[in-house]
Amino acid sequence: MRGLRVSLLLAGTVAFLGCATQANVMDLQLSLEKTETQQAEIQNRLKVVESYFKERSTTVQRGQADIVIKLDQVAVDLQAAQGKLEENSHLLADVSQRMDDQVFHSKELTGRLDALDGQIAALEKSVADLGRAVQAIEKGVTVPPELKSSETSESEPTEAAPSDQRIVLPGRPTERDKATGTSPSEAYGLAYNDYLKGHYDLALLGFQNFLTQFKMTSLAPNAQYWIGESFYGKKDYVKAIEAFDKIVGDYPKSDKVPGALLKAGYAWLEIGVPVKARSYLKRVVESYPLSNEGKLAKNKLAELK
Repeated sequence: MRGLRVSLLLAGTVAFLGCATQANVMDLQLSLEKTETQQAEIQNRLKVVESYFKERSTTVQRGQADIVIKLDQVAVDLQAAQGKLEENSHLLADVSQRMDDQVFHSKELTGRLDALDGQIAALEKSVADLGRAVQAIEKGVTVPPELKSSETSESEPTEAAPSDQRIVLPGRPTERDKATGTSPSEAYGLAYNDYLKGHYDLALLGFQNFLTQFKMTSLAPNAQYWIGESFYGKKDYVKAIEAFDKIVGDYPKSDKVPGALLKAGYAWLEIGVPVKARSYLKRVVESYPLSNEGKLAKNKLAELK
């Protein structure tokens, strides 16, 4: 009996435990299914989010690509505009130079015509005086002393007219005209050739004389610039800076201003004052960023860091 009770008790316990374990397994299975369902929902949401961001990323990339293309096009357009502007500037400078030469030659021709008119008037007066003297001689009238010098006869030949009173036809300059009748472009070219040959003193003299004679012409800013370059070539950096500063002050709209600021910055570096050099170079970069001088100034500033 006792053994039977133990057996029944064990059987009841196993049955109870079996029921409990089965219930737990079912609970765990339900929890697992629920977790799997939640994970599936989360994955679906992640896919939606990933798809959204992928789509947005593609849109942004396309937008960025469009922006890059447009920026490249703007850069090309700016470069083309810069080239056209430089071309027009060169054409305008050439036209201005030709106009300066035309004005100079017109004034020179006007002076020669005025001189010719004076010589013709003097000749007409001499002929008139000679005519009156001849008439007086024919009538037996004594010729006044002031008219005797105008008579022409075989017994009393008149002296040759002084060389400076000879008649010069238009377009036929005298030797004196040839020595002084240099046009603005010719005078500028002579000085510039001296600079190219390294004859800086002669170049300085030529450009300074140019500014004295042709200060109001279109080449005046260029002459002032090459004065600075000539001093720079002589390693007289202080006078070079003064010459370059004069361009900025006297000709602020000239296309030589960027170059003058750049070379003034270089000159300050040669003197050993990098602070002043940076200030000049920064002005070039800020005011003329698209010019060649702006690029050179930017590279020089990068070297100074």
